[in-house]
Amino acid sequence: MANLKESERLDKVLANEGFGTRKEVKRIIHSGAVVVNGESILQESAHVNVYRDEIVVEGKKLETKRNYHFMMNKAAGYVCSTKSDSHKIVYDLLSDEDARRFVATGSISMVGRLDADTEGLLILTTDGNLNHRLTSPKYNIPKKYQVTLRDSVDGKTQEDYTARVAAGIHIAAEGKAPEADCRPAAVEWKSSEVCFITVTEGMFHEVKRIFAALGNEVIHLKRVQINGLVLDPALASGEYRELTEEELSVLDVQPIV
Repeated sequence: MANLKESERLDKVLANEGFGTRKEVKRIIHSGAVVVNGESILQESAHVNVYRDEIVVEGKKLETKRNYHFMMNKAAGYVCSTKSDSHKIVYDLLSDEDARRFVATGSISMVGRLDADTEGLLILTTDGNLNHRLTSPKYNIPKKYQVTLRDSVDGKTQEDYTARVAAGIHIAAEGKAPEADCRPAAVEWKSSEVCFITVTEGMFHEVKRIFAALGNEVIHLKRVQINGLVLDPALASGEYRELTEEELSVLDVQPIV
């Protein structure tokens, strides 16, 4: 149940669960189609406990959750924003039902961002605490990217790139982002033009700026892993699905007490 308190107005509960606008939900309630703990409820202002009460709508029991978490294989050309004049937004990739349930109510957010031309793993969640744990610098969450480079790199240069990045390379300023010393990162080579890089920061265009500092250029970038969660290869570009409990457990990091 996205972004709801335990005791909440019935019409808000149904609207958040995708049953329509407040006006449409009101019509459903007044029709006698909503039963709470065996009692027909006709008032939209009635309060229900979303985690304890049995709520049946049109004969179907409402299965409530405290939060929802989705894995998306972000497609190139989409921006991680709620609106854009020049690009499509990632929320356009959601189904109409999920858009009504989460985007229209403002209950879902992206975990970090990917550039418009960057593809791959993007997490959407209604859990603000989880989002904070995955994006706060103090948790050092590793994020792995597959990189395709403009220039082919021979074995000796690969070793040089790997060593310089592992030592923490200095990157130049870009736009409003100042120059910076990157934290040490790990590079694994797949071929002379393709490698994986794992970073623990989220600086603006960080991966692209790292390879620019090495004298090369990233021509394709795809995020493939966040913490222990690997992008599902069965997800086509632009597709998404809900995370399993096991996937959520390897994605998350618990606060240090």
